[in-house]
Amino acid sequence: MTLVAFVGYMATASSGFSPEWLALGAAMLVIPAAYVIAEPCIGTKDTACVDACPVDCIHPKADEDDHETEELLYIDPEECIDCGACVPVCPVSAIFALEDLPEKWDAFTERNAAYYNK
Repeated sequence: MTLVAFVGYMATASSGFSPEWLALGAAMLVIPAAYVIAEPCIGTKDTACVDACPVDCIHPKADEDDHETEELLYIDPEECIDCGACVPVCPVSAIFALEDLPEKWDAFTERNAAYYNK
């Protein structure tokens, strides 16, 4: 997965781009998570990773409204500090560094991002 950093030059008025186009470009900024929670979490949602996270970036927590309706937990790509504390505590080995995510679970990167872009 690559970082898409299209910010439309962060342009000045002299760049020739309309404000609407620049706003669209800025909205395309994508920050991938350092870690992704994949398919083994479905049906488990064990919160050991939530407890281990030093920056509180894994959601939904057991006390959050959408915990019951979401199939799995997600790592906030903007909050994650890439510490890896969540990986060894996951009882179903569902958490992967982005570069180690098995190809068959690539869609979970997008799914994680979609959760935080609600």
